[in-house]
Amino acid sequence: MAVIGWRRAAWLCWVTACTPVGLWLYEDPVITVAGIRLNLETSRPTGAPVIIALAVRNSNDYPLSTQQVELSLRLDGVPIGSLKRDSTVQVATDTVSMVALALALDGHATPEHLRVFGSGTHNFAVRGRATFRTPIGTRKVRFAQEGDMVFERSAGSLR
Repeated sequence: MAVIGWRRAAWLCWVTACTPVGLWLYEDPVITVAGIRLNLETSRPTGAPVIIALAVRNSNDYPLSTQQVELSLRLDGVPIGSLKRDSTVQVATDTVSMVALALALDGHATPEHLRVFGSGTHNFAVRGRATFRTPIGTRKVRFAQEGDMVFERSAGSLR
């Protein structure tokens, strides 16, 4: 009996040693594009011309926070803008948090060029990476999303 108990204990230690503890404690957040806003009003030069809203789903039972966010946006295959920002954004426990990020325009995307995308259906592609602080250390989470989005002339809300 003692030999069988010892073997079971050794097998259990071997199995649990091969399984990373983080698999039981942590799940990477899921990041999706919730909306894109193009500020086409020329009377507001201080407003950001492009804002992307991200939905960050944290399935963990503890809050997370970001260290850095990087992303780029293309509309109809044209590079529009990008950002690389070191910042702390709190992501609540077991919920979806919304994060709005202003992009720096690429050289191809002038305010006049953005007007072309101000209405109608356009293909968007967002690619990025967010670095999160977690109880098991820092985690780099990549995200990408593309599809068609309808833009309207109204510049007041995310589309």
